Amino acid sequence: MLRKFGYSEEDLIEETKKIAPLLKHVHLSDNFGFEHTELPMGMGNVPLKEMMKELGKKGFEARKIIEAAAWWQHWKTPPFQETLEAVGSPIYGMKMAPYWNQAAGLYQGYFSGFGQMLPGIHYETFGAGFSRLPAELGGQIQGAQGSRMSGRPME
Repeated sequence: MLRKFGYSEEDLIEETKKIAPLLKHVHLSDNFGFEHTELPMGMGNVPLKEMMKELGKKGFEARKIIEAAAWWQHWKTPPFQETLEAVGSPIYGMKMAPYWNQAAGLYQGYFSGFGQMLPGIHYETFGAGFSRLPAELGGQIQGAQGSRMSGRPME
């Protein structure tokens, strides 16, 4: 939040160099430089990668605490995935691709695909929208023209 006091990105990186020898743990919280918004890393403008580079081995080995209470409060999901994406963390421990920021189609979360509430099978079965569903399930037309939920009685 030092940007509101005139610090530039370069100034922040210089300040990081000064505290590197004193480092015990790292609190990860992103923002836009003016308020304590507690965003997951990568959603604001904190130069995290450059700062972690300046912290060196101590920064890599230090315990990290993700401070994203506002995210948790609003979305009710942990900010862990977004933080892994922001720092360019590999999915596998062998430090090779794919990375979390390339994994949008590999998981069913809120921000990729339709998640658990709208699995792809619904679109394969009922088409691209809800119009083919019966009216009592939110569809627009009664009967749904021959879909699996056409409203025809079972014989």
